[in-house]
Amino acid sequence: MLLPDLTENLPHRCILTEDPLRAKMLLSHHLEYAVPVYENGDVFVFTGSYNGSGITLISTGFAPPASFLGELKNFGVSGFLYISDCSSVSHPVRTVLLNGDGVLTTRAVQEAARIDVPVFVCDSFTAPFATELQERAASLGLAALSILTVSKNSESNEEIEEHERISRPYAASRLAFEVFGN
Repeated sequence: MLLPDLTENLPHRCILTEDPLRAKMLLSHHLEYAVPVYENGDVFVFTGSYNGSGITLISTGFAPPASFLGELKNFGVSGFLYISDCSSVSHPVRTVLLNGDGVLTTRAVQEAARIDVPVFVCDSFTAPFATELQERAASLGLAALSILTVSKNSESNEEIEEHERISRPYAASRLAFEVFGN
């Protein structure tokens, strides 16, 4: 068990990231009326809202995000957005990539166009956590979408600096909240 036995259900929409610094950025920039539910080291859970829609925000720390899905399903969560970064051979750094559930992908593409965030839909990622999340969500009958910012282009060796890796993906994080908060 990765999370304590919670006494009440969580909002059915959940945004996951393994990076606690990125999660704190998401918390401070996007989640309204945030309430801590659980915290243990780099793993923490907050609930709150965005544009009036209830959202759960989780930093998974060193644990793979997919390892939380079964427990979260038991707490009432049914839709997941995973925000992280990845390497790419074919996309330049700072590109936002989408992969996942067809309904959530369609919604993300529509929201990206509305808020003017260029995105690319990919069939697969070179990000193991994203691939594992999609497979686990599908096996549990849950909706999931990965929104990844390219932080390194393996072909050109261009990469964004560490501080930018945490703070720069504002477009990807705003997109995640718009998908779930509208």
